[in-house]
Amino acid sequence: MKLHALTDEQYLSWERDGFLVMENFLTAEEIKKYDDGLDSVVKLWKERGSYNSEHAQLANVDQVSAIIEYDDLFVELMEHPRMMKTLRDLLGDAFVMIDNDGLLKYPQQKAHTSWHRDTGNDLYVNGTRIPFMVKVFYFLADVPYDGGCLSFLPGSHKMRNDQLPKVGEPEDMPGHVRMNVKAGTAVAFHGSTYHSALNNFSSRTRRSVIYNYAPMFLRTWPGYEPSEALQAKASTRMRQMLLGMLPWMSDPKAFEE
Repeated sequence: MKLHALTDEQYLSWERDGFLVMENFLTAEEIKKYDDGLDSVVKLWKERGSYNSEHAQLANVDQVSAIIEYDDLFVELMEHPRMMKTLRDLLGDAFVMIDNDGLLKYPQQKAHTSWHRDTGNDLYVNGTRIPFMVKVFYFLADVPYDGGCLSFLPGSHKMRNDQLPKVGEPEDMPGHVRMNVKAGTAVAFHGSTYHSALNNFSSRTRRSVIYNYAPMFLRTWPGYEPSEALQAKASTRMRQMLLGMLPWMSDPKAFEE
């Protein structure tokens, strides 16, 4: 298998664990740009009444659904060139962005999710098993160990639903791995990987931007469909592909623009 961004070791780690941690993915300049942009977008979102789609309602956080509609900075991040090559290794040559959010998890807040998997489905394309979806988190500030970490149960993407443990508090999950990472880290995970946010017992806000990608024959989740204004500005095949404007496209040249 030809890899476009990942090393063999990274790909084997992905296959084994169902998630991949990429440290120093964003530069210091990118971290500041997107972090400042996140604050501006949250302010604008609140001024507009903190509206989210009925399909995007989380407790104990500020969640800006469809963040790409608020600032072109986050359209840019959606198609980060290095991440596009990484997703090409994980999903193949054709994929679409199906949802996207900005997320602030404030200090001393209970977990906004419990342990779950985003999907129990797997796909086979041309004889190759690929995820039904791959979610990507960009962390824009350091996340301490007790800071409401995104957490995974390694290898759970290969487990049956009846094999997945049930716990009372999210921190009680046996064998979980916490994403107490540095700012600039990107984390990708398989849609079938068992995961949760933990309680934020720290004095720090967990700051992240999230994109969800899926094979091209899936469609953008309800409430996240790109606006006509956003589509009108999509001048590259890559952006048109990600916004679902070119259905069933499989064009490696889109990655060369």
